[in-house]
Amino acid sequence: MMVKRFIGVTVLLAVITACEKGEPENPTITDAGRILFSTPMLSVESRSTFKNALSEGDEFGVLGYCVPYEVGTTDIDYPSGKNPWTLKKAQCPPDVFYNQKVVVGSNGCVYDRNGGTANDPKYWYRDGYDTNNTANEAITETAEYNYSFIAWYPYSGAFTIDRPTIDRLTMSAEAGAPVLTFAMPQKGENIADPLDHKITPDAMVGVLYNQRKDGGSLRFNFSHVLTGLGFEVNNLSDYDLTIHSVSLSGSFYKDVTIDLTGDNVAFSFSDNRYTGNYALLSTDLSLPAPKEGETVNSSGLVGGEHLLLISGESGSFGENVRVNIAYTFNGQPDSQSIVRPSTFVPRPGVKYTAQLNFVGDTFVLQFVVDNGEQWEDGEADDGMDDNDDIVFE
Repeated sequence: MMVKRFIGVTVLLAVITACEKGEPENPTITDAGRILFSTPMLSVESRSTFKNALSEGDEFGVLGYCVPYEVGTTDIDYPSGKNPWTLKKAQCPPDVFYNQKVVVGSNGCVYDRNGGTANDPKYWYRDGYDTNNTANEAITETAEYNYSFIAWYPYSGAFTIDRPTIDRLTMSAEAGAPVLTFAMPQKGENIADPLDHKITPDAMVGVLYNQRKDGGSLRFNFSHVLTGLGFEVNNLSDYDLTIHSVSLSGSFYKDVTIDLTGDNVAFSFSDNRYTGNYALLSTDLSLPAPKEGETVNSSGLVGGEHLLLISGESGSFGENVRVNIAYTFNGQPDSQSIVRPSTFVPRPGVKYTAQLNFVGDTFVLQFVVDNGEQWEDGEADDGMDDNDDIVFE
């Protein structure tokens, strides 16, 4: 069974902007006709599992589209390269890039069009020549060609390209916008199985629609696929408090499929799950009653990091997902295991904090959006209106 959720596609972007280095600096590439990438940069705090920048050696993947097939055939329709993405995407194969690995370097990004380790970029179409710089007199009026690019991070080990497929013998690809699936790396099967949140990548997807070759190097802006969930314990009472453990347990969504073929981006979730327990505290945490003149003694972010999770159907993280806390309060040992409140509907691209509050002699669980840590999306973030990104609504 596949459960679908639809997410709007709006004009441009937000969270990850190209760094101010400008064009990639590589003395071996001087041809202005090459397709080049600038280095993406993230703007989230480094105190969590989320990356705050793509570092040298990081890799992201790219699909690139421009020239469609003629309707009902696999014959190349070069004049239609001028059409915008919405008109040609159903007939357009990834003729520019298919599963292209791009590596972040010290002064920009590098990639090899033949799949090797050299820095040998492809070319923009130009009159009389294709993207491999091979002569073809059928290619004309290329200054008006519109290109679209879809990127994902990390390049390997997390995402699969469900569509379009490619025939490795003929290297011909089917037409159509991409469908990608991201899978969590955890493999727990029982509720007691320990889960390691540190191995979860900060999965991201970015799109650039209707680019022209005179626009210079490509600057991807990525949207985050996962939801961040952190934990904080607050002692607002007159009693001393010791926290022995904090964890999140349950059966969690294993994968999410991102379908860009329609007018709206659709997320769908399979029945695959991984089961286990994310432990966030390794030693006792002492939180005495607040001092005179103070109202709260706070733990801050427990473990110093957020968990990265798929927020699936109806914004849930899966089945039987519980926040578990063991503690000694006012000299009395106790524990709580609490399900997600129905009012808490997490969204992709947002970081939340679960506040475990001890108020008077009462324990209260509250979820809040971390101030300054929501990944906002919108044109105002970079003032550009010549590409789109995936916005989670």
